[in-house]
Amino acid sequence: MGNAPSWCSFLENLTEEMEESQSTSVYDDYKFLTPTDLEKINASHLIGTPILKAYMHGYFMEIRAYQKLLQVADPFAFEKYKQA
Repeated sequence: MGNAPSWCSFLENLTEEMEESQSTSVYDDYKFLTPTDLEKINASHLIGTPILKAYMHGYFMEIRAYQKLLQVADPFAFEKYKQA
């Protein structure tokens, strides 16, 4: 995109600082799920438990728990993937 105009040089410094910092987000290890997604993996009964963290129009679930539930919901998904 090029350099920032001289009248807003602070933007140049701000973007450089953002590029240099490689911080991890709080929710990197979480998967966002809508209520429809929860029904697909048969996990709607977990609403209101500490496993799901409510956020706006859905929920956050730890990625490891999500992967386990996904494997239980469709145990032959890997074989289907290999055949495709």
